[in-house]
Amino acid sequence: MSTPDQNFDFDSYKQAFLSQDVERWASFYAPDAEWIEYRHTNPPRAPHRMVGQTEIRAFLGRVKASNISIEITDEIPGPTRAAVCVRCTLADGVRRIIEHVIIHYANGRITRQVDVEAWD
Repeated sequence: MSTPDQNFDFDSYKQAFLSQDVERWASFYAPDAEWIEYRHTNPPRAPHRMVGQTEIRAFLGRVKASNISIEITDEIPGPTRAAVCVRCTLADGVRRIIEHVIIHYANGRITRQVDVEAWD
């Protein structure tokens, strides 16, 4: 059984996420964090995988540069992980991405994130 992480500040993470403040957002990931994304171009046999805060920070920079709008809904923060729904509208204002995300954390940092995405 996992012990609760009293140090992870989900509300601050959500603020950094929504504002797309890349440095602040990236600071929530552990140096060796793993982020896995399952999408139409990356099915279960070959998910998109990022490892380490440096690689994740670069990805977050690309997200910010893409001018997408993002929101978090249906969040369920828990003692060692959180579940959220992420809704993105691409820069064209028409295409959307819906993601269901599980975020695992320990010692105040995200250690693993797994996203399952559906695209318009």
